[in-house]
Amino acid sequence: MKAKMIKAVLLVLSALIVGASAGYAQPPSREAVEKWQQLSESQKEELRQRYQRWESLSDAQKAAVREKIKAFKALPPDERRHIRENFARFKALSPKQKAALRDKFERWQRLPLKQKQQIRALYRKYRDLSPNQRQKLLRRYRLWQRLSPQQREKVRDAIRRRRSN
Repeated sequence: MKAKMIKAVLLVLSALIVGASAGYAQPPSREAVEKWQQLSESQKEELRQRYQRWESLSDAQKAAVREKIKAFKALPPDERRHIRENFARFKALSPKQKAALRDKFERWQRLPLKQKQQIRALYRKYRDLSPNQRQKLLRRYRLWQRLSPQQREKVRDAIRRRRSN
């Protein structure tokens, strides 16, 4: 049903975009009308809201959306499937979880490139660990999290002393 709704949105939007870019509105195709009629009232309402959001975008924003759609369609099918699955998981999150994820993403965006590269390198190292090594690392991390700031500083000092010898 979701696929039907997406197709209907794309058909209606493409009809409107083509009409708008030509300088006049064109009636939707027969196929678009048939698909519209197959939708439930709640799906039609959701489409109306999406259309209103689309219309509220500036021309530059609409162009950016079109470019993103074009780039998405150019991706290999497996990658598109992976993105869709991630999006479905994101939509299933609670508003609080979504907000926390957005905050983390914004923090990531603000990090300097060098720090992002270091994090990616550490992640690759983690990914290459055996399951036992990962478990051991996660246990150590949980222990670290339980330490007070003063205890953590003592551990850091001990590591520095050990490295300098």
